[in-house]
Amino acid sequence: MTVTNQSLIEMLRERWWRKVKEHQLEKTEIVIKARPLTPTEAIGKPAREDYPLLKGKEVMIEADIKGCKGQAFTDEPLNFTGKLNSIYTLPLKNNGNRALLVATINATYNLLGLVQNTRHCKDNGPEECGKELAKYLVEKHGKNIRVGMIGYQPAIVYHLSKSFTKFRVSDMDPENIGKKRNNIVIETYLNNDDIIEWSDIILATGTTIINNTINRILMKAYGKEIYFYGVTIAAAAYEFKLNRLCFKSLS
Repeated sequence: MTVTNQSLIEMLRERWWRKVKEHQLEKTEIVIKARPLTPTEAIGKPAREDYPLLKGKEVMIEADIKGCKGQAFTDEPLNFTGKLNSIYTLPLKNNGNRALLVATINATYNLLGLVQNTRHCKDNGPEECGKELAKYLVEKHGKNIRVGMIGYQPAIVYHLSKSFTKFRVSDMDPENIGKKRNNIVIETYLNNDDIIEWSDIILATGTTIINNTINRILMKAYGKEIYFYGVTIAAAAYEFKLNRLCFKSLS
């Protein structure tokens, strides 16, 4: 997509709102309930125990519109009950508000039949997704490429580390930074620019739209193949034709 000075989430909000008005949803008595999910609700019981959801570092919130669900990761979970026009006017000043908006947009697009798979996979799903993701990238790009990953996810890191010898990972969690995971030292997110420049392809968490780093990543990765993983990015990937890899997410 073309990179602009306007933030991706602001552009997404305007595109979403046009669809809301087109379907006259802003005038209906739709109530959005966004609440933090428990780790078991969000991810079930995976074999690995170092997922951010299980460590309490991040929380999955879920918006429900007429039974259609949309989720988003955030480190600032907020509860909310209201109508779509209240979500539209939320100031996008923090991760909590941005997550409420994104979860709501994902739920809206699910309601309209535009986007499926807007709920996180559970139990063995993350492991299976990591395996399929690594297989997909190897089949498409071969094993000799340099892969940069922005946002630590244990199953994906494990399977990519087995498939690629040229592999770097960054994260925002101080408990991960500097630690070795599957013989890969997790770098600080402050190295993202260097990782992107070094890489042939980039794999980034969809949570970058929540923490407001996605625009810089897209700008620095311009001209390179970039993939986003996870449910948070679902509607944005649809709107802006971003590559989204999320093999085991639920509808």
